[in-house]
This record gives sequence, C-alpha cells and structure tokens, in this order.
Amino acid sequence: MTPDELLGPGSNDSTAKQGGLEVSERPLILYAYKESDNARQNLEFFIHQGLHGAADFIFILNGETDAAEWIPDAANIRVVQRPNVCFDLGAYGEVLREGDLWRKYKRFITMNASIRGPFIPAWSKHCWSDAFLDRLSDDVKVTHPTHPHVVVLLVRGMFELTTYGGVIQLVGLTVNCGPTPHVQSMLWATDSVGMELLLYPEAAAAASGADPFGSAEDPVAFGGCYMDYWKAVHAEVGTTGLVRGAGYNVSAMMAAFEDPSYMDHCEWGEDVLYDKHYFGTNLHPYETIFAKTNRDIDPFLIDLMTKIHAHTQEGRSRDLCR
Repeated sequence: MTPDELLGPGSNDSTAKQGGLEVSERPLILYAYKESDNARQNLEFFIHQGLHGAADFIFILNGETDAAEWIPDAANIRVVQRPNVCFDLGAYGEVLREGDLWRKYKRFITMNASIRGPFIPAWSKHCWSDAFLDRLSDDVKVTHPTHPHVVVLLVRGMFELTTYGGVIQLVGLTVNCGPTPHVQSMLWATDSVGMELLLYPEAAAAASGADPFGSAEDPVAFGGCYMDYWKAVHAEVGTTGLVRGAGYNVSAMMAAFEDPSYMDHCEWGEDVLYDKHYFGTNLHPYETIFAKTNRDIDPFLIDLMTKIHAHTQEGRSRDLCR
C-alpha cells in the first residue's frame, strides 16, 4: 500500500496568523518509540490503523532501532532519531521546543508505543484523533497580563480565577489514583495554551506538589530531561496537579471518569491498568480507543481485537479523518 493509499487525502490544510506566525489548523501527533517486541507490534498496528492525511505526525525513535524503515515516506510524516535519554516526556519537550515547533500548531496529541490502537468500532464515524481533541474545551482562554504562565478564564465576559475550573486542557485514556489522582501519560491531548503550560511549567510547578517520586521543585510534564525513572514518574504524576493548579481541568476516555466525583474518591493503589483492576474487570479497547499492552492485561482479548481490526478495518482512519 502506497503512502497516498494509506493516508488518504489531507484536509484542514489552512493556516492562520497568530501573533504574526503562521499556525496550522492541522493537529500535530507525536509518537514516541523505543524498540521492543511489544512496541514493534504496536507501531505496525498504528501505521496501518492510525495514520491519516488530516494531521501531521512525528515519530520520535529513541535509541537503536530500524523502525524508520516501517514508517511511510509522506509529506505529513517526519521521523526524529535520537538517543534514548530523557524518557518520553522529555523527548516530547525536546522535539517541540526545537525551533519553536509547538508555536506552529494549535492542537496536539502525544503518545507512546506502549499502547495499541486505534480500535474504532465498525459503527463509529468518528476520527480517532478528533475523539480526543474534541474533548478539549472551546471556552475562551486568555493570558493574565502580569505573567505569561498564569491563566485566567473568560466566562460570560467576566474574569474568573478558578482553582479547579471546568475548562478541559488535558485529555488522556485513564486515571491512576496513586500517589495522587493523575491522567496517565501514554496518550495526552491538549491545545496551544495547554502545551505552553506543559513545555514551560516553571511558573506553576509548585501547583504540581511533592509526591514519593519527587519534590515540588522537580520539573514535571515536558519541562525537563528525566535521567531517572522515578523522576519521569513524578513528571507524569505532577502534570495533572500542574494543569488543575493553573485553573484548568482534565479528562479521561475511560467511562468511569464520567462520574464527576471520580477523582475525589480515588484511593492509592487504584491503577486501572492492571489485570482485573477496573472494578473487577478490564477496560475494553472500545472504551479508550487505545489499549495498554505491556502489562499482560487480557492478552486474549487484545490479540483477538488486533486480528479482527487488522483483517477487516485497515484504512479506517484514512476514510474517517478528513
């Protein structure tokens, strides 16, 4: 299958002027990859099921791998090969800050190769990337004049500084309750306002708080190069506090998160991404569109869903994402 056949026609090719800079209306999707058997299977599935012509893609290949040979050569696809340092969150930050790349886009998805998908039900007509990006709030957001990273909300013509506002600025798959409730980082979606906060969290870092893995002074989100695994965990855990502390809220695709009190009742140890840890059962791929595949969660179901979609739904994203 050629790149054109795989990706289909592009759309949303227009750009808008923002502060004198041309900003693409197309989302930017970053895919972080580190070689392993599981990651290779997930990459192959994503190439055939997730790529489309209505977004720009950057594949970040961390460490030694020949995965670039698998990735289609197309105008909207770029490959970055780099040393395996900083973990995924640090790699996203490095790529997005280089040449102020992030300023050229309005909407973003970051994801890694620990998840398989998208799994799009046959009855769905929704582009998978839009499913995440459409959950971001469209409320008008403005920057406080005294500091570029302190954000207030413009609601019904009034300025309101909120602690846990309703404007959703970070969307993911699932929420882990420990050590504090946080959106897990296998996939995050945000817009340009949220991305600035994730890339330059210093002003609001204290809002992320301390946890067993790091202090309130340690960087979070995409703000650092994480040389230690537990510092990278702290960077993930602290991002939800960072976003909420800036006056925004977060969302997750798992159905249980539709309960508005879910995060208030979270308790340490409730990580739904372990076998039978989702209220005694497991998340179905149709619930979150992507499935975590490196924790041996219901491998029979994942294998079955993979075979069904590989044999019957190749090119769905090409058809749905325009």
